[in-house]
Amino acid sequence: MQTMNFKAIPTPKGPEESSDPGFGAVVSTASGRRLLNPDGSFNVRRDGLPWSEVVSLYHAALVAGWPLFLAWVAIIYVGINVVFTAAFALAGAGAIVGPASQSVDGLIARAFFLSVETFATIGYGNLAPQGLLANWIMTVESFVGILAQALITGLVFARFARPTAAVTFSRRAVVAPFKNGRALMMRMANRRKNELIELTATLSFSYVEQVGGESVRRYRPLPLDRAKVTFFPLAWTIVHPITPESPLWGLSPEQLEARDAEFLLLLSGIDDGFAATVHARTSYKAAEVVWDHKFTNIFNPAGDDGVLSMDISRLDEVQEAR
Repeated sequence: MQTMNFKAIPTPKGPEESSDPGFGAVVSTASGRRLLNPDGSFNVRRDGLPWSEVVSLYHAALVAGWPLFLAWVAIIYVGINVVFTAAFALAGAGAIVGPASQSVDGLIARAFFLSVETFATIGYGNLAPQGLLANWIMTVESFVGILAQALITGLVFARFARPTAAVTFSRRAVVAPFKNGRALMMRMANRRKNELIELTATLSFSYVEQVGGESVRRYRPLPLDRAKVTFFPLAWTIVHPITPESPLWGLSPEQLEARDAEFLLLLSGIDDGFAATVHARTSYKAAEVVWDHKFTNIFNPAGDDGVLSMDISRLDEVQEAR
């Protein structure tokens, strides 16, 4: 493996806040983990808040994956019916009447199916409450059912209506030949058929420096060969040329790891379908940068119809640079 000769990273001039993307001195220096996870989430925990704000059920329901969201809905649905099944059962065997009360064996089974019909306002007429207590239980459950269905419907609509950027980032970055030198590169692709327009990328270099015997985290912007594209239909490779003016000039992989280096990639653009601004972000630690390699070609030859295709499953593939 070829490495560059060591050169100390020059301390940025002016206020440190001008280069800090917003982590702050305490968070960025005291944190024992990476600043930004590959999925774009932050390693920060908030303490001292009420339980309702810590859990943030609404936000969690919006950002959870569909399998988890549907599992939550199923648990809520079954939970509500179990509660009212117990209530109808405690009302007594005579609280449930109707043709199905003879064909469905067991008080618990009849109470459960009556609860389901009440909650979902099905109303087959096979089961019905009898008596003042049973009808009060039915009244309360119908009210709960209206609220639950309205909330779940609103969440489903909000999940579909919320604009997000479905951008897949390569799991590794590379230092590859570029023009007459080298460049730091990372690749990304648009998973959806929608168009992202006016896409802008910013890349920051974060590292730890010893100042007066204390560890201080610095941030340096890394100029890109191309920081903005008008359209992003398929893939885009972010390129930072490592020139003598670059903060990476003269650094080896070992020196980057010793400084706990992290490269922060932030994207913002406009979703053409929603006409709304969307964001995506990720980061790469020094150990996730492959030196003297380059990304392989992920574009397939145009078919008989003349349409170009891209194999997103090969987004992370690299090969040795020659």
